[in-house]
Amino acid sequence: MTVDGLYDLFCQSLEPLALQPGQQLVAALGGGADSQTILDLLMRYRQQHPQYQYLAIHLDHSFHPSSADWSLTIEQAAKAYGIETIFEPLDVPVSSRQSKEAAGREGRYQRMAELTENDAVLLLGQHRNDQIETFLLQLKRGSGPKGLSSMAPIHPWKGNRRLCRPLLSVSKEDILDYAQQQDLTWIEDDTNYDTRIERNFLRHNVVPLIEARWPQFGQSVLRAAKLCAEQQQVMDELLQQRLRKEQTHNNHFPLCLLEQQSVAMQRALLRTWLQTLNRSLPSYEQLEQIRLQARSASNESQLQIQCDGYSVRYFQFALWCDANPGALPEDCWIDDTEVDLGAWGKLSIPPDLIMGNNQLKLTFSPSTAKLGKPGRQGRKKLRDWLKQAGVPPWLRQRYPTLELNDQYLWVAKFGWFSYQVIDTIDLPEPVWVSSSVGLYRLP
Repeated sequence: MTVDGLYDLFCQSLEPLALQPGQQLVAALGGGADSQTILDLLMRYRQQHPQYQYLAIHLDHSFHPSSADWSLTIEQAAKAYGIETIFEPLDVPVSSRQSKEAAGREGRYQRMAELTENDAVLLLGQHRNDQIETFLLQLKRGSGPKGLSSMAPIHPWKGNRRLCRPLLSVSKEDILDYAQQQDLTWIEDDTNYDTRIERNFLRHNVVPLIEARWPQFGQSVLRAAKLCAEQQQVMDELLQQRLRKEQTHNNHFPLCLLEQQSVAMQRALLRTWLQTLNRSLPSYEQLEQIRLQARSASNESQLQIQCDGYSVRYFQFALWCDANPGALPEDCWIDDTEVDLGAWGKLSIPPDLIMGNNQLKLTFSPSTAKLGKPGRQGRKKLRDWLKQAGVPPWLRQRYPTLELNDQYLWVAKFGWFSYQVIDTIDLPEPVWVSSSVGLYRLP
C-alpha cells in the first residue's frame, strides 16, 4: 500500500465520526510503529483540518527497564510535529488474579479518559494482525458472537468519547513500510517476542503457519468478525426493544420478561439488562444462579447474588441492580449550595436554606421519628413512607435526607416532611441530580 493510499484509508475511517469543529482528536502513543504511524497520519490530517483540537498522549507504566528512555525518545519525536503532548509515568497496581498486560491496559485507558475531553476521539494503532490475534484468543475462550466480533473500528467509550482504530484492516507489513518510507521514530519492544505471552505465541508461532497454508485466512477472520458484530448488533437491538417494552426504568428487570421464554432467551435478556447499566457481566455460573432463583422467586424471597461491583436483588416481582456503595459520605452540616452525595448523585441547595440561623444537616441514617407529609393524613416513620412509595428495602437503610432546624426533613424525590402534623410547608426545594449511571434511580 502506498503512503497516499494509507492516508486516504485513514481519512475514510474518520468520516463516520461526523466530527464537529473544536472536537478533540487524540493519538494514543504506545511507542511502536503502529501508533507512530497513527500520529504521522493525524498530523497530515491536521494540515487539511485545522478546525479540530489535536493531542498526543503517552503513559509509561514502567514494565520494561528501558521504558523511561523509550518515553523520552517518543516524546521528542512527537514534539517535533508541534502537537500538544502529555507524557507521564503511570503507577499500575496488579492484582493476583490479573495479568500485568491487562492491568497496564486498564490503567492506561482509565488515565486517558481523565486527560481527555468528554467527546474526544482516541485514535488507536491496532491493525489487521491484532484483530486476527484477538479473534483467535476469543475463540480459545469459547466466546460467542459478541467476543468474536473482536475490536470495532469505532466504539463508544467513557462519557461521549469514542475509540477509533483507523488501521484495523491494514497489515503490520504495510504499516512498517509506511513508517520506513516516512522515516518515523519508533521503539522495538523485545517483550513482544516473548511467546510465553498468549498473543505473542499466536503472532509468531500460529498465525504465520496458518497463513502459509491459507493465504486468505486473515481476510476470512476480518469478515467473520464483522459478521459476528452485525449479528450481535441486531440481537442487541431486538433484546433492548423487548426490555424497554416492560421496564419502568433501566435499573428494574420485571420477571414477566422471563415468562414463556427459552432458557437461551432468558440468559440473553438478563445479560442485555446488565449491559445497559454498564455493569460487568457475571460469570456463566452467576448468571445461571440469577436466572434460576429469579424463576422461583416469591414475595418472601431474599435473593441477593453478589457480582463484580454490584449485587442483583429481588423486590416486587422484579430484579434490581444494587451498586455496592462502599463508604457513604458521613453525616455533616451543610453550608454550601452544592452537595456531593457520592453514588447518589448531587444536591443543589437553595441559598435561603443555609442563610441566617438555619441549621441544615445531611444524613444517610433514616430518622426513626414519625413524620407528617403535607396534604396527607397521619404520621409514619420514614422507612414506612419509603416502603409505601415502593422504595426497595436495601435503599431505605441508606437514603439521603436533609434535616432543617430539627423541625423538617427533606427526602430526595419525596420533598418535605415535618415532625408535626401540618397542612403546608412553605420552604424552597433542593434539587436532586441522581447518579448518571442510574444505579439509584427510583420508581
